[in-house]
Amino acid sequence: MNKRENIYSLQGVGKVFKFTLVQTFKNKAYILSFVLFVLVMTFMGPLQYIMSKNGENTAKKAFEADYENMGIKNVYVYNDTPTEFSLSEINKEENEGLTADITKTDDGIKIGNVHFIEDSDKAFSNRNEWLGEEDAIIYIHTVDEGIEVSGIRADGSKIDTGDLDDVTAIIKENYEKSRLRDVDISNSDIIKISAGVHTDGVVKEADYVAEQSKTITGQKYYTYILGFSVIVMMIVSLSNSFIISSVTEEKQSKLVESLLVSVRPMALVMGKIFGMMAYVLSILICGFIGSKLSDLVLRNVMKVSEENYAGTGFDFSIFKQFGPSGFIILLFALIMGYLTFGILGGIFGSACNSTEDIQNATGSTMIFVMTGYMGAMFMGMMDKNVLNQVMAFVPPFSYFSAPVMYVTGRIELWQMLVSFVIQIIIVVVLTRLCAKTYRNLILSDSSTPKLAAIFKTAKM
Repeated sequence: MNKRENIYSLQGVGKVFKFTLVQTFKNKAYILSFVLFVLVMTFMGPLQYIMSKNGENTAKKAFEADYENMGIKNVYVYNDTPTEFSLSEINKEENEGLTADITKTDDGIKIGNVHFIEDSDKAFSNRNEWLGEEDAIIYIHTVDEGIEVSGIRADGSKIDTGDLDDVTAIIKENYEKSRLRDVDISNSDIIKISAGVHTDGVVKEADYVAEQSKTITGQKYYTYILGFSVIVMMIVSLSNSFIISSVTEEKQSKLVESLLVSVRPMALVMGKIFGMMAYVLSILICGFIGSKLSDLVLRNVMKVSEENYAGTGFDFSIFKQFGPSGFIILLFALIMGYLTFGILGGIFGSACNSTEDIQNATGSTMIFVMTGYMGAMFMGMMDKNVLNQVMAFVPPFSYFSAPVMYVTGRIELWQMLVSFVIQIIIVVVLTRLCAKTYRNLILSDSSTPKLAAIFKTAKM
C-alpha cells in the first residue's frame, strides 16, 4: 500500500452516494420493502384501533352475564340496603345487553332475565318455596364488615357455580357504582377509588425529586421509548444488510479494484452508508405521511377522538412532542446510531467473501442492535432513576434510550451531551478502523478473517 496515500480522503464520495441510491431504487426487493412499509404506516392505525376495540368488546362480553347461555332462567335481585339500585340507572353503554329491555312488573323492574324485587310475594325468606332449579338470587345486604353481595341458588340447581359467580360480580360492580353516585362522586373519582391505593416502597429524597420531575410518566414514556427504539432498529436493519451485501458483491466481482483507482477507501464505504441513509430517510418521510393519513381516516372517517387513537400506528409524535430542541436531539441521536452501526456493517462486510459470510456478518451486527433494543425495552419497563443514569452512557443501550430519557426529563442536558461525546468518539474510532480494514481486506480473497485479524489491521 502506498504510505503517502490518504485512505481517509472523502474524494469521490458524491459519486458513490448517487450510484448507491440509484442501485437501491432499482432493486425490486428494496422497492417492495419501501411500498410495504408505507402501506403498513398508512393502515396500521385504523387496523390497530379496530383490533383493540374488538379486544375490548371481547373482554367486556367476558364479564357480562349472558344468562341464557349460562342456563340461568331468572335472576332475582334483593336489595336490603339504603342505596337504590337497578341496572336501568347505569349507563347503557356499560351494560349494553342488560338495559335493552326494561319492563315494569308487579314486584319491581325486570331487565332481560334480571328481576329487581321491590315489593313481592316472593319474599326472600320464602325462597325455598318458589326458587327453581334454573333461578338464582343476588342478595345485597348489610353485614358487620359493610355491604355483602351474595349469589344464591336452589338445592339441586342446574346453575354452574362459576356462572353464578360471574353474575354476582356484575351485579356487585354496578351496585358499587350506584352507591358511589349516591354521595355525588364523579365517574373520574369512581375510577380512582376503584384503582385502590398503591405503595412504591422507600426511596431517597433525591430519587423522589427526580421521579416527580419527569415530564412524561407511565405508559406514555414506554410508548415513546418503544417507538424511538423501533425506528433505530428499523433503520439499521434495512441498511446494514445492503451495505454488507453490496461490499461483498463488489469484492467478488473485482469491481472494487477499478473503483479504488479513483475513489479512496473511506469515500467508497461512506458513500454507501450515506446512500442507504437517504433511502431509509425517504422511507421514514413517506411513512410519516402515511401515518398522518391514517390519523385523518381515524378522525374524519371513523369519527374516533384523538385520545382514543393516540398510540395506535407508528408513533412519530415524539419528534414533535418536545419542540424544536427535542426534535434536534432525537434526530442527531438517530443519525449517530445509524452511522455507528452502518460503519460497523462496513467493517464486517469488508471481511466477507461468500453468501455465508454475509449472513454471519449481518448476524454479528444485529447482535449489537438487538442488545441495545432489548436493553431499552427493559429500561423502559423498569424506569428506575439509577438505572437510567448509568445506561445513558453505555453503548449500545444509549443509542436507543438516552435521547428519550433526556426529552422526558429523566437525565439532564450535560448527561445527554456526555452520551453524545462518547458516541462521537466511537464513530471516529470505527471510521478509522473501517478505512484501514476496507483498504487491506477489500482486495483479499482469502478466508474470512476473525475479529482479531480486523483489529490487527488497525495497527498497520
